[in-house]
Amino acid sequence: MTSTLPSQRCTIPVSGMHCAGCSSTVQRTLESAPGVMSANVNLLTNSATVDFNPEVTSPDHLVHVIRETGYGAELPSHDEHGDHHAGMHDHAHGDEGRLGLKVIVSLVAAVLAMVFSIPLADSATADPLMRVMMPLADGMRRWLPWTNRISADGWRYLLLAITLPVVFWAGRHFYTRAWAALRRKSADMYTLIALGTGAAFLFSLASTLADDWLSARGVEPHVYYEAVTWIIALILLGNLLEARARTRTSEAIRRLIDLRPVTARVIRGDREEEIPLEQLGVGDIVLVRPGEKIAADGVILEGNSYVDESMLTGEAMPTAKAPGAKVVGSTINRGGSFRFRVTQVGRDTVLSRIIHLVQEAQGSKAPIQRLADRISAVFVPVVILIAIATFLAWSLVGPPPAYLHALVAAVTVLIIACPCAMGLAVPTA
Repeated sequence: MTSTLPSQRCTIPVSGMHCAGCSSTVQRTLESAPGVMSANVNLLTNSATVDFNPEVTSPDHLVHVIRETGYGAELPSHDEHGDHHAGMHDHAHGDEGRLGLKVIVSLVAAVLAMVFSIPLADSATADPLMRVMMPLADGMRRWLPWTNRISADGWRYLLLAITLPVVFWAGRHFYTRAWAALRRKSADMYTLIALGTGAAFLFSLASTLADDWLSARGVEPHVYYEAVTWIIALILLGNLLEARARTRTSEAIRRLIDLRPVTARVIRGDREEEIPLEQLGVGDIVLVRPGEKIAADGVILEGNSYVDESMLTGEAMPTAKAPGAKVVGSTINRGGSFRFRVTQVGRDTVLSRIIHLVQEAQGSKAPIQRLADRISAVFVPVVILIAIATFLAWSLVGPPPAYLHALVAAVTVLIIACPCAMGLAVPTA
């Protein structure tokens, strides 16, 4: 005879994931934990659904395992009526608002940084975009003659002032998450962002503060503040679009939660008492008047009515109900008053089970998404190796100053490569 191991399933909200590499890291860690049979970590819903052996591990230990990877995790509230889903929806809206402000500030700073970089650009060596914008520099000198009195050092310090809030406020989480990934000996999208923008910012800072020292050694004190601000701004814009996608995926659950009534009118002895839905228990006798929502699943004891069950069946015509008939919570009484005995409350009701199934459906992954996650997980270290190889190659055969060209080439590899475009596009679509 074959024995089957006992199995339980739990869904754990996970915070701090922002790319497919993040979700893959959490999933691999959970799958390797003792007692875990399977794990599915979904980026868009920011959750981990885990099947585990309760004799070996527990949800509390699984939360600890996730936290050890550097991401936040906590068990969902034991609220029987699903209010933790509403809290997750509100939290997603809050993230979207904060990201929106950072995107606006970063984009404004990026535009200003590009404009103020024009006086420092050499038309012979500037990139194609800067050469197209060179006429704007002539316009600035003609329309704003006071700008002619600003030295190259002055423009560099002005660009530094514009870039600082973008790096240390709007994009701060890129560097903190890259450091967290380094501490757990892994790499993700933010590792590339932090390396690329960090190297460009530090080189620009050195060119601003020690320009004479660099010039004396044959290195032109070029600054790349506009590149740093644009990269951070565009990646934040991508994060904002991702946050909006997550908000939309949670709206389905939120709409289901909103179907629940807030209170129930129970019969206690010879009097009616209106209580919060959370206090309703199995065996309570509930009075439902015309036009009211039914508080929970149960069986009618007395009274006849018609109940609108379109939320379940899609049928517009109300269904006749008589003593002995079953009623479902959150459906609407369209006829006379009746009393029913509660048989299911909280997570055992039909509506709560629907909410749970919708959440599981949102947390599942299509085969193509699992393929995208596997590719994204190895993309980051490959890009870092390519950047190192690029630096070494330019250092050996590049034009003088070779190390400067090598640094710029390596940084270019890092900031152009985004490992999660496919990993985000597939689940969002």
